[in-house]
Amino acid sequence: MENVRKIVVEKSNPLPLYFQLKEVLKEKIEKGIYKSDDPIPSERELIDMYGISRTPVRQALNELVAEGLLRREHGRGTFVAHQKIDQMFLKSLSSFGDEMEKKGLSFETELLNKQIIEINSTLQEIFGETHKSFYRIDRLRYIEKDPYVLVTTYIPAAMAPGLLEEDLERNSLYRTLESKYGYNISYAKRVMEAINVAEEDAKILKVSPMAAVQMTKTTAFQIDSQAFEYSIARYRGDLSKFTVEVKYERKQ
Repeated sequence: MENVRKIVVEKSNPLPLYFQLKEVLKEKIEKGIYKSDDPIPSERELIDMYGISRTPVRQALNELVAEGLLRREHGRGTFVAHQKIDQMFLKSLSSFGDEMEKKGLSFETELLNKQIIEINSTLQEIFGETHKSFYRIDRLRYIEKDPYVLVTTYIPAAMAPGLLEEDLERNSLYRTLESKYGYNISYAKRVMEAINVAEEDAKILKVSPMAAVQMTKTTAFQIDSQAFEYSIARYRGDLSKFTVEVKYERKQ
């Protein structure tokens, strides 16, 4: 129980009471006082702790749930949601491992499937008719032991002979393509779309059926503008967010 002498919700404050309480709880989450999966005090406890009525307490909790900072479990209470990981890959092209290392997060990769498939209409549209067979590689990426993103990758088989023999759980795919196959990786085009997760993917990602996921389709190119990879990534909506910088273009 918090020390009531440290209450910062003040009725004399012109800001609405629910907003003050919301900011207090948000600060405690951000500072790690309330950690992921921790239960937060009940409505009754918050009323007693902060000396306010049920209406502002309920409104503060509802807004924190809507913003994804809290989650409700029927019959159990309200808990701190898993904090979303801010992905910066809209600004630069780098490996998953490199980005997680920069953030100081533990990560691992599980190889779910690797096979050779024949060309289909989607791959033909991206790579043209030069290549007839492709590697398909399915990997599940974990962060802090939680399933985070399911990635399906396609690479023309002729562009990387023997790639499926490489250890793609311990080694970065991009680093392997650069070091072993001499790729000069340059840029990528990405298309993002919010979707409801497919039933099979939900089981793998350990989310509820029809949960929200962020689907990202990436076509990566070498410096000569030759496409070498097409991937479809499904990021858990409850664990990820994306940041991108945009510049204001002044009218001349």
